[in-house]
Amino acid sequence: MESFQNTVQQANLASLLGLHLGLSLLGAVASNPSYNIPIFFFGIWAYNNRESNSPIKTFTGVLAFSILLDLIWLYLHGSNPQGESGFGFAKFFNIISLIIKPISVYSGVNNLKERGDSISAGNWSDAPGAFPSGAYQNVRDGDSAEFA
Repeated sequence: MESFQNTVQQANLASLLGLHLGLSLLGAVASNPSYNIPIFFFGIWAYNNRESNSPIKTFTGVLAFSILLDLIWLYLHGSNPQGESGFGFAKFFNIISLIIKPISVYSGVNNLKERGDSISAGNWSDAPGAFPSGAYQNVRDGDSAEFA
């Protein structure tokens, strides 16, 4: 496990995203999961967006979910049901991308830690329109002259 962590820490998320995007584009010569290319383009944008950590959190969560989607896609379409030529070539690159995805998810979590955040979704009191934790908040007094 320690060697895995060292490998992931040495791998830059930006280079992993470029690798994924290249593999997905090569895998697009035949039927492939259509969601991978937009996910990786979003990941490149999220990695470069330093104003907020929300995009990189969203990307990391979606990338983790796409591992499950890839497994379902391979189960349903792995035997080339349409008889496409070039399917084996495309399937090879999609499987390589699937193997690298857990490393990218781990790298995304490390990137969030470097930015001073975590993968947690936060608490409900941070949601827009939520009451502050502990008590209600008075907005304005109905008896004051400002209210009239």
